[in-house]
Formats: sequence, structure tokens, C-alpha cells
Amino acid sequence: RPTLASARWNTRARMRRLGISGQDGLRRLRRSFLRAASRRLGAVAIATAHTADDQLETLLMRIARGTGLAGLGAIAPRRGPWIHPLLEATRAQIEADLVAAGETWREDRSNADLRYARNRVRHQVIPALSAAVHGSATARSRSALAIKAAALAREAREVGRWLRRRARAALAAARNGPEGPPVLLDCVRLAARSGVFRGLALSLAWEGLAPAQKLTRRQRSGLTALSGARGSGRLDLPCGIEAVREGDTLRIGPRRGRIEPVGETPARPRMLRVPSRSSLNGRRLRASWLTGSSARRRLAQVERGDELFAAEGLEGRLELRVGRTDEWFVPFGRSRPTRLGDFLKQQGIPRTRRAASLVLADEQGILWVVGVRRSARAAMTPETRKALWIHADLP
Repeated sequence: RPTLASARWNTRARMRRLGISGQDGLRRLRRSFLRAASRRLGAVAIATAHTADDQLETLLMRIARGTGLAGLGAIAPRRGPWIHPLLEATRAQIEADLVAAGETWREDRSNADLRYARNRVRHQVIPALSAAVHGSATARSRSALAIKAAALAREAREVGRWLRRRARAALAAARNGPEGPPVLLDCVRLAARSGVFRGLALSLAWEGLAPAQKLTRRQRSGLTALSGARGSGRLDLPCGIEAVREGDTLRIGPRRGRIEPVGETPARPRMLRVPSRSSLNGRRLRASWLTGSSARRRLAQVERGDELFAAEGLEGRLELRVGRTDEWFVPFGRSRPTRLGDFLKQQGIPRTRRAASLVLADEQGILWVVGVRRSARAAMTPETRKALWIHADLP
């Protein structure tokens, strides 16, 4: 039968604790709540009411910021558990249906706040564009723009899927060795492709090395140019990875001369199942659930390599991965967020090791920089009824 799940949060305080802010921070809080409610109710999907108007806004914002074909796909109808069944309907159509059914709805006051870019696009850019194209900014003319945007996004996604399949085949044909890391590619075979197609194939190669870190447009352009150049060249990439052109071979992998942990390099994110025994980058870890009372007893005699996290403070799935030096978290004992790279520098971690720091994270970000410091999130309290215990074998 229908069930209502609700919560009231001090969003400013909550975002401050999590090291997030602004519209993106609020979006992350909403998604966190919906994921938690979905798990409690045993739901198989989470449906949101994004419309064709939202597609139009997203499309315009991505074009303004700079985007490729993937960005033109805007909001996908489904991504993981998230589904968007109203993407082909306009806001005006949905409101008309609600009025006809005698239903009311609530307007979020923040939707009128012009401090936010999306609201400026909604209330200023789209009416001006509608008036320029149709001669008026009526609801009907705005809906016409939204329907066209939704159709464009749908076509872009279809073309994007086709191109990814072709690019994946081209990448396999250009491989000049095992799958790696490092990835070794034949530049002669790559050069036979167009620059855009070559860039997509190289992006797929990058995803296999560091799926948690996206390349910027400039980094992808540099990688594409390097693969099409003659002679030799080198390009620094995120996560301690470099691209080196030597003759007709392009090598994408860990920077030579770096001090790397034993094992996978760079480590691919690995979901942490509880209970479990696992390893990443040569470091063994154990994890299990404890009752609150057992966790508090263990907290009193915690051993080196142990950490305890209150279950109610965890958000979504847990994973072990290499931390990004540019991601933010609030270290335990502090109240302000800091960049991981800056924090590791303050702790005296050598630069050669910062880009390979192992972290435990949930869907809200870093929980523990393994062997260095936990975050302020999910701290144990006297009311904690269930806790995650995790132990890492430290050198």
C-alpha cells in the first residue's frame, strides 16, 4: 500500500558537515534521502518528475559551459535506479493534467531565486529565446522549444550509444598489447579515425584506468592531439597517470618513476561488501557490522588500522578507491572541509604518494583516508544502534 517517507533537515548545517554547498549540495542531499527511503521500502527504482522543460534548461546550460555529444544527451531516461518517465512531457502539460484532476502542487520558493544559474536560464534566457524564435514568450511557445530540446536530446543519446559501440571496437583494434594498465595503442591505426571519433576511443581507454575521474575537455583534446602527432610527446593526466607518445605507440599509464603500492595501479574502485575480506593496491581489509553496544566496547580498545562508522551516517553503497586530490572532505576533529591533496600535504605525505592514497567512500564522498584520518561523518554516538567496523593492515 502507499507509504510516505519524510524528513526535516537543517540543510545548511548538514552540507557544512559534508563539505558541500549550493544547489549541487542540496541536490546531493535530496538524492541521499531518496536512496535511503528506497532501501527502507525495498523499491526497485526511484522516479523523479523531470520534464521536457528541464531537458531544455539542462541542454542550454551544457552548451553554454561547453559540452560534447554526450552532454547533448542531457538527462537520460534511466541511469541506475533513477528513472525519469516524464521527460517527453512539458511542464505546462503536466500542470494542465493536475488541474483537470483537481490536484494541487507545491512550488519550491528557491526556484524563483535568480542567484542560481538554472533559474536565470528558466526565467530570463528561455523567455528571451522563445520571444526571439516565436515572437512571444507564451507558455505554448516555451513548450514548443522544450519539445524540440527533448527530441534533440533523445537523438543525441541514440547516436552517442552507436558511436560508443564503434569507438570500443576501434579501441580494441588499436591496442598494441594487453589491456593493461598501462594501455598501449597504435597511433597509426588511431590516426585513421577522425579527431572526434579518436577522442571518444581514448576516453573509453581512460575510463578503464580511472572510472571515478572524468577528463576535462582540455585534457581530452590534448590526449587526442598527442595520439595524432608525429614523433614523441608527453601529457600529464589526473590520478598520477601520464600519456607518452614514443614513435607510433601511445602509452597511457602510471607516471614512470612514481612510488607505487604493490598490486593494481592505478586501483579501480571496488565495492565493499559487508561482511567481507578484500584487498586493494596490495592492502588487505576486513569489514563487518557490529551492534552499537559491541562497537562502543571496541571503540574503547581500538587497534591500529581500525575504524568504526555509525550505520545511520552512511549513504548508499560503500567502495574502496584511490582518492582524488581535488575532492573535498571534513577531516575528523575539524569543522571545515579541505581538499584531500592539501590535507595529505599537511600530514607530510610525499607528493609521489598523494595521488595513490586509498580511501573508503560512500555516495556522499570520503569516509576514511585509509591509514591517515577518518572524516567527521558517520561518527559514533551513544545512540548508535549499528556500526561498520573496518580494519586495514597497515605497514
